[in-house]
Amino acid sequence: MADAVGLIALSLTCLSGCVKGLVVLSRAKFYNRDISDTRLRAELTLHSLTTWAEEAGLMQEPPTLSMSTINAALVPKILGQLEMLLLDLRQLEQRYGLRLEPTSENLEALYDDDTTRDATNPQQYEYINKAVAIFCKRKEPWKRLKWVTLDDKKFDHLLNRIRSYISELEKFLERAKQENRDRSLELFFREAILNANGQLELDAIGTESGNTTSKYAIAAAAKLKQTRLKIGFSSSTSTPATATLSESSSASLVPGKIDLTVPRAPSVETKIMKLSMRLLTLSRSARAQPFRTLAQYNNRAVLLEWKNVAHMTDLTISRRVNQVATLLQVLGPMFHSLQCRGFVEDRIAKRFGYIYDLPDELGAPSRASRPIAPATDAIHSVPELRSLRQALEQTNMPSLNLRLSHSLILLENLLNLHTSGWLHKEFRSDNVILIRGTNDICQSINQELSTYSVYIAGYTHSRVDNPGELTEPLQSDFEADLYHHPSTLCDPRQPYHKGLDIFGVGCILLEIGLWSSLRRILEIHNALRPNSTSSSLPNRSTSDLTQVSSNILRQSEDEDKNDEKPLLDLMKLRHELLLSPLTTHTPRLTSLTTSNRSSIMASLEAATGSQYRGIVEDFLTVGNKITESKANEDEFALDLETRARDTVRAIVGAI
Repeated sequence: MADAVGLIALSLTCLSGCVKGLVVLSRAKFYNRDISDTRLRAELTLHSLTTWAEEAGLMQEPPTLSMSTINAALVPKILGQLEMLLLDLRQLEQRYGLRLEPTSENLEALYDDDTTRDATNPQQYEYINKAVAIFCKRKEPWKRLKWVTLDDKKFDHLLNRIRSYISELEKFLERAKQENRDRSLELFFREAILNANGQLELDAIGTESGNTTSKYAIAAAAKLKQTRLKIGFSSSTSTPATATLSESSSASLVPGKIDLTVPRAPSVETKIMKLSMRLLTLSRSARAQPFRTLAQYNNRAVLLEWKNVAHMTDLTISRRVNQVATLLQVLGPMFHSLQCRGFVEDRIAKRFGYIYDLPDELGAPSRASRPIAPATDAIHSVPELRSLRQALEQTNMPSLNLRLSHSLILLENLLNLHTSGWLHKEFRSDNVILIRGTNDICQSINQELSTYSVYIAGYTHSRVDNPGELTEPLQSDFEADLYHHPSTLCDPRQPYHKGLDIFGVGCILLEIGLWSSLRRILEIHNALRPNSTSSSLPNRSTSDLTQVSSNILRQSEDEDKNDEKPLLDLMKLRHELLLSPLTTHTPRLTSLTTSNRSSIMASLEAATGSQYRGIVEDFLTVGNKITESKANEDEFALDLETRARDTVRAIVGAI
């Protein structure tokens, strides 16, 4: 027992020295150039160390070492070596060519402005209180350093050595604690991307995320954020949409610490993404498609999505289309989206067309395009395209594994988009598309849904997550309103935000789980309930297009019959059958009993399990949860989305 107490005490002492070394290294002054990326990388490394310490038990009260006795005995040795490396300035100069000198200035605070810490937000404070706790217990002042010589490559060499020590320590953690550590680091990197407003910071985040399990997704989100900033899409609510960006803004990983008030350099000129309309070939049936179709551009099969506008001469809209096309060009595998080649202008029809390249295995060069055709056609000359909405109506329920795989694609796209500070705005099953190549078309869609590649589309109204950014009203037609949050229907002018995207994804997850369209789900469960008085609804600004006959969209032989059926207000059914039961039996959704749960959620649990049902409930009530917890929406959204993705991944792995 005495030996264990001694090991823990020695480990804590060495850990404090390591934290001190990384803090003073990150706070070192340099007058020759901006070193915000150097500082940021040191802070990221510090967070990796303190995250390990927390999982190991050294940061709790009383401290402990949650690992085997053999591994615990090695902890103070490794921490001691790391402490010696960080605090020995002579060794840093001799071994790494990095020369630092102490100054007479004491570090009075862990960061330049400790007032940025918001004690009312526990989640925000959590990210800095680990190092703060050690800083506050220091027995002597920490002297600030200044750089005499600093070489980026040599600094990289030093950080690699530091990371090697941390990696050795991480191996001592139990698997469950390693998973907690990985998730904490990923969430931290994602919030760092969300809060960063400079190219140097994003470069540093992309580089340092290499040790995380989601390194490729984080790097892709950082790249998208960089592109967004370059073309003038700022996240700052205090600057206009075309605000320029600074390469030298002071960076810190304290949430909200990015300085948005410093002078900004001119933004990078946006690349001209306009393509020639003459190179676009559309068949007669493809021209009849109002929104999306396969087409041919310069003898290559492409996906075409139209964006209708009131005036083609509106420079604001045309500039926005060009900027969005530039951003969509960055999308790729990590976003489960097709890359945008550019856009065309159809001035006669008053619309812009976004053109997306198909992957080589799906593309069909030198073939004429054709509209979506039934699976029974004998001749297929191009890839086959259909939406998830169509698949829900035309196919039997696939395996749980395939449904979860589709859900995972959707959740990964949502998480990566929101990490980069971008909003989709039109999440619905019409905008989840399935494409399969000519070699796979011999298989019937009812037999082989797995032969389709799944992509997220419908970015025509997407924009940066900034309340001051120009926003376009969402279309209120067909069944689109079913995927929109009730608050947007009451006040369509309210700023769009992450929670509204999450609600739309929740609706699609429900559809995938039950493998039925949201309209059909409401119709079925309305038919199963006894006649009752309808609940009152708040006034909403929508057209009467949401009031449809129950047989309007059903593709059946009796579609043309003249028998009248009562009109169903789908929005009213959504409120009564789906949303109202989720909010009237709280305060805590997790306390819902089987008897209190709606028939829709009971069916979902029977089809997918309680964990998946819980995700859908959380997504559909995200607005209430943010309001009740008084949480920061950005952090709350990333945490919710990460947990949902991890849960679905775990279910898929267990099947």
